Amino acid sequence: QRTFVCSTPSPAMAAGSTAFVASSGGHVAAPTWLALSPHQHCPPQASSSFVGPSVLVATSGAAATAVAALLALVAWPKRGRQRSWRARKTARKSIVAAVAAAASAAKLSAFGRAFALGATVAGSVAGIKEGVDGGPPRTHKSGGKPKVVVLGSGWGAATFMKGLPKEDAEMYDIKVISPRNFFLYTPLLPACTMGSVEERSIMTPVRRLIEGKAEYLEAKCESIETVNKVVRCCRAVRPSRSNEVAYDRFPEGDVEGKLIFDIEYDILVYAVGAQTNDFNTPGVQEHSFFFKEVQDAQKVREKITDLFEMASLPTATKEDRDRLLSFVVVGGGPTGVEVAADLVDFAERDAIDLYPKLREHIKITLINTGDFLLSTYDQSISKTCMEVFQEKGVDVMARCQVVEVGSEEIKMKRGNEEELFTLPYGCVVWAAGNKEHALTNQLKASLIEKNEGVSELNVRSLKAPVRGIVTDEHLGVRGSGGSIFALGDAAIVRHDRTEPFAAKLFKAADLNGNGELDLLELRELFTGAADEFPQLKDYADYLKEAVKDPSEDESGKTGLAKVIADAFLLQKLAFRKALSLTKQQVGDRTKHQEKEAIAAEIDQVLEHDKSSMNFEEFRRLLESVDKNLQPFPPTAQVAAQQGKYLADLLSQGALDGAQESYAETVGSAKVFSYFHKGSLAYLGGGSAAFDLPIIGPVTGPAAGVAWKLYETSAQLSWKNRALVGLDWVKSEIFGRDNSLI
Repeated sequence: QRTFVCSTPSPAMAAGSTAFVASSGGHVAAPTWLALSPHQHCPPQASSSFVGPSVLVATSGAAATAVAALLALVAWPKRGRQRSWRARKTARKSIVAAVAAAASAAKLSAFGRAFALGATVAGSVAGIKEGVDGGPPRTHKSGGKPKVVVLGSGWGAATFMKGLPKEDAEMYDIKVISPRNFFLYTPLLPACTMGSVEERSIMTPVRRLIEGKAEYLEAKCESIETVNKVVRCCRAVRPSRSNEVAYDRFPEGDVEGKLIFDIEYDILVYAVGAQTNDFNTPGVQEHSFFFKEVQDAQKVREKITDLFEMASLPTATKEDRDRLLSFVVVGGGPTGVEVAADLVDFAERDAIDLYPKLREHIKITLINTGDFLLSTYDQSISKTCMEVFQEKGVDVMARCQVVEVGSEEIKMKRGNEEELFTLPYGCVVWAAGNKEHALTNQLKASLIEKNEGVSELNVRSLKAPVRGIVTDEHLGVRGSGGSIFALGDAAIVRHDRTEPFAAKLFKAADLNGNGELDLLELRELFTGAADEFPQLKDYADYLKEAVKDPSEDESGKTGLAKVIADAFLLQKLAFRKALSLTKQQVGDRTKHQEKEAIAAEIDQVLEHDKSSMNFEEFRRLLESVDKNLQPFPPTAQVAAQQGKYLADLLSQGALDGAQESYAETVGSAKVFSYFHKGSLAYLGGGSAAFDLPIIGPVTGPAAGVAWKLYETSAQLSWKNRALVGLDWVKSEIFGRDNSLI
């Protein structure tokens, strides 16, 4: 008996159906089967061309392999079953392996299909989209293979590589360079604090992500030469002792055994992320634990376990135990809140059983410089977070600033008070914010040197005091000539500012050519330019009310014209509001200004004549207006969507690092739009908080379950989804593992 499997039915068969065509004939010694690729059609003569009992199966995807193996197993002739036990065992292993692999890939079970759909939806919501592979090979428009270098292995770099289909990646010569050879799912890193989730469960090897698409080099980029398009990288070749594994793989400076090499690029994808900001606070580097990498979570876990064991010794006094078991988290953002929440869960669910005599000595303190925790969320979520922490006994210290971190105590001050007070501690976790990567400063300096004497506008943009490298709305780095793209925390996507165009705008508005703008001319200018520069809209609205044209009636329009204009305005505002719920361009992100503040701002600029302004006053006003521009938030959502956007740009097959190819590509492409899917944070005790568009804030135990389901299904691979899901179950049933390794 022979089994033939076709993953794509022939035209004679109904699409998506499973067809069985059997023909009679003599038996054969052993079953055979044929699986056709998704791009082949079943031969229309299949039922008549093969001799012997045969089954023709038309199905889809990897399920074809499973069906073939199952049918081959069922149809194995009795004569074949009498073979040696070794042959039968080998055959059975091969078939079972084929069935298992195909079943996993095709999600044959109903549960598998449902979970696969959920994971796909969650991945889409998280901004993680995988490029569809399987198309024919493509050729780059330049006829060659431009060299693409990707720096980093975080959200931006990982989603860029994941979103680039293999056939599109083959148009380029891609190298991924990063000192970290894995992608880290950072939203669940706080859950690793005391082992609710194991670190390796949220790590995905880079080589798995880029398999068949790119080459990976484990190295650290030390500098970027933008004129010659070269990145200089380094790595330590080997330690002095052959049995040493915990050596410095990426040493600073000129040291023995350090390997330095250069990699040329045509296109550079800059996605190195950001670094933890210690705000130059004395003692932070020496005595605090940062919380940004896997190693940070491991160190905190080991430190806390060590402190519990030290406090358990009979030599420890009450004062010793109070200090050793005082855990301080600095930073009231999502990371700080979730680290504190995981500590609370460990103290309430595990420490009470493992260290019953120490429970009364445990103290968790959260220090925040602002008035509210999770200040970027809805205020009701901040309030709920405070209530949950107060119920759990967490001491939230608002409006406090850390002045110094000593070896055993923290010095702080409250608000504007000058008086200092101290807080003894056993462990300090510093999660107080980010600063730009050191390599970003070097890249800025190289680009400034490249643009000096060429583009004053680019030089001013690159010198702007912002965290990250400034890009346009297509993620192209300013002044790079279309050869560098920046993603994630390393980038600041910024809309065009008005101040560089001050001279052109002033000339266009100065209709009488007297070298001054009266408020009516300023009103007309801001109204007309508000679509191109959204930061002018609030000022245009204010001037429409504050400044009247003597030739108009008191409404500014006559009867019918006003009715029509108002109708169109309402329709336009409704459309913009609906659109903002689905996508948001960086030009839409402007800080709203109240009319009183705008009036005071204009009045301050008008030094001489309160009814008109000269060019210098006009330029200062535009500088003030541009301060209202806001970048995208530094979140995983933004970085993931930027990575997918850049993958789509490269998939067009035109970018080659030259300005002409960049202009051609972005000329037909939409600007990057950010779709905010909401914010979420774990609060401890099984509760979580969601801040969702349209719906609004959602908190409580139900949100906690939804948070775990979302974070599990949003992992980059099925392996990670399985591991994270099992970790949740394991920690709930058996508790957290606090073993020191």
